[in-house]
Amino acid sequence: MSTRPLRRDLPWILGLALLGFVLRLAAVAQYQASHPNSANVVIDEKSYDRWARAIAGGEWMGTEVFFQEPLYPYALGSLYATLGESLYTARVAHCVSWTVAIVVIGLLARRIFGSVTGFLAAGAVALHGPGLLFPSLILKENLFLPVFAALLFVIVASRPLVGRTALGAWLALGILGGLGSLLRGNVLVLLPVLAAWPLARALVERTRAKPAFPLSLAFVVGVALVLVPVAWRNHHVGGVFALTTSGAGTNVYGGNNLENPFGRATEFSFIRGIPEHEAGDWRREAERRTGRVLDPAAVSSYWMGEAWRSVREHPLEHARILWRKLRLSLGSYEVPDNHMLDWDARYVAIARLPWPDFGVTGMFGIAGVLTWCVLVITRRKPVLPCAGGASELAIFFVLYLGTIVLTVTSDRARLPLLVPLAVFAAFFVVTTVVWLRSKARFEIIVAVSSLVVAALLAHVPALPASDRAEDWDERDYNLAVQFLDEPGRETEGRGLAESLAAKHPKTARIQLLVQSFAARRASRMYGNTTEMVAVAGRVELFEVLSRATQIAEDASVFPRERFRADVLAAFVALELGQHEAAERRFGSARGFDPDSPDLRNGEARARLWIAEKWLSAADAIHTPLKDRPRYVEEALDRYQVVAEDARVAVELRSRARRAAGWIQYGLNRLPNAERHFRASRDLADSPDARSGLVHVLALRAETMTPGPERDALVAEIQALLPTLDPDAPSSERLEALLQELRLR
Repeated sequence: MSTRPLRRDLPWILGLALLGFVLRLAAVAQYQASHPNSANVVIDEKSYDRWARAIAGGEWMGTEVFFQEPLYPYALGSLYATLGESLYTARVAHCVSWTVAIVVIGLLARRIFGSVTGFLAAGAVALHGPGLLFPSLILKENLFLPVFAALLFVIVASRPLVGRTALGAWLALGILGGLGSLLRGNVLVLLPVLAAWPLARALVERTRAKPAFPLSLAFVVGVALVLVPVAWRNHHVGGVFALTTSGAGTNVYGGNNLENPFGRATEFSFIRGIPEHEAGDWRREAERRTGRVLDPAAVSSYWMGEAWRSVREHPLEHARILWRKLRLSLGSYEVPDNHMLDWDARYVAIARLPWPDFGVTGMFGIAGVLTWCVLVITRRKPVLPCAGGASELAIFFVLYLGTIVLTVTSDRARLPLLVPLAVFAAFFVVTTVVWLRSKARFEIIVAVSSLVVAALLAHVPALPASDRAEDWDERDYNLAVQFLDEPGRETEGRGLAESLAAKHPKTARIQLLVQSFAARRASRMYGNTTEMVAVAGRVELFEVLSRATQIAEDASVFPRERFRADVLAAFVALELGQHEAAERRFGSARGFDPDSPDLRNGEARARLWIAEKWLSAADAIHTPLKDRPRYVEEALDRYQVVAEDARVAVELRSRARRAAGWIQYGLNRLPNAERHFRASRDLADSPDARSGLVHVLALRAETMTPGPERDALVAEIQALLPTLDPDAPSSERLEALLQELRLR
């Protein structure tokens, strides 16, 4: 604990925080200017940005149980609503939140170990290399870091407080715990531990437990103030009780299954890894395995059960997975999740400078934790004045580390560990210098031993070199996918895809990416007015279709990649006019994603074309329409399927209704024909639908005896006639009917 007054130390800590702000602002400027994702955010960033823009536009309640933690999108949406929907504004706000975190961490270290430690801890975070890049990323960790730092500060600062001041501190702690749970779900696991913290503190300090109960109650009230409204909202929109999100089970399974031996953030064979699809993909796979419909809570429970089942059946392998996750969480390698920080530094010059990173701060921080534990066990007094709280900080470090190891590890997940590790890193450096000066033999041995252990944990690679190389290739793959849809970047993207294919010739998704670039190029050639170029494009499209179909039908390929192959093959077949093949491929793709509007509409277009081909075949037979049931019914069936699918585009459903109406008219099924024409007009009114309705009404009126009902039909026909296309040819039959009804 510092004996100097705060007013003397605070300017130095604020100065270090300002330095951190300036460095991050410079990194943001370089990111904005050079990084390919500066304006085209992807994956989680894209999800948060889209969600925040919807909130800024007034969609505060939403329609589904939260799958991702909601506080960051709501905070970002509030920022957008106030200052405008700008990614640059969000990035500057992230710089501010890091500045706040630096101040709080400096004050935390100062409170426990003194002024010098506070300055070193604040400086370590201000100069943290990965921390220069994080503010440019539209990710929740930028908001979670100051919340987590404040939570730890309040825990430590609450130790000497009594009475109402203590109650207020624990109420604030409950609020911070609730907010933290809405940013990272693993904090939810720690809330019961924090609720029992005052009781445990009283037990350890051998004080009366009675005063601790009100503090625990105040904490619970604080948590409830934050989480009860969220739970009510989840129940209101989804009908299930979820305190924060419905993703707990999937998070546990994601880091604890044999398909993911290192427990990293990864794409499973049945998951697309895109936030807007993830919840649906997890649900569909759970429903496929169980054979029943599941609500969000049941989906989470299923995957939680699958994780524990795997642990029971393969305990040794899961122990190895936990050990690998522990090493990755404490190692110098920044395990990618959406972004790879080393790859991003290509575009941010200031981030490529040799700043201290987890290999430095983390190593000294771990050494500090180990050293403190030895001092506590051996009951030796630290050379620094300590106000208490160091042991509690070390305990919380271990607890939070445990929540990462038990779920999924990544650079984003372990970033909050920077808070306690920066404090203990500063403690270790200052303490070791004092011990070296005083030549304290035992203490020096403890420090050296702790540093060796920490260095081994931090710098001995836990991940094979081949996996680290694949992390780089993964970022190049994502960039190539991005360039596929960016005008003017196709050539660059295709070069990236082909270089990846040369390195990974048997990887299905890279081969599909190459074929996607080929299809895009061939489509332009196919639409060329020069016949030779058009033929070459058609030939290349057939090659793409053949390769994509092979991948789609290869049972050894992951379902996710077969789905992507089906999608590519379906749209290429549609462009080539192979409508039956397109219908099959769309149907197969919809087995993986039945809710996709693009797939439904593509399948609907294929069915409409097939129906028209059946009718053309019927026209080639010189017999009445009613005598060609096979052709007509085949066409009618497809029109019906498209017309009755409420999730197909309105224009396609209206077109299907019109076509079905004319078929029913030709078959003299007037009630069905009238129903289709009226439905077509309700969807998208058109002259053809009005003409069909006139035909049906005229034919009905011809067979009716004079009376009010017939007069109503005639009046409707009279109202429709002026709206028909005057240049459209009229059938002799209709003209005769209109003459008979005296409407011509």
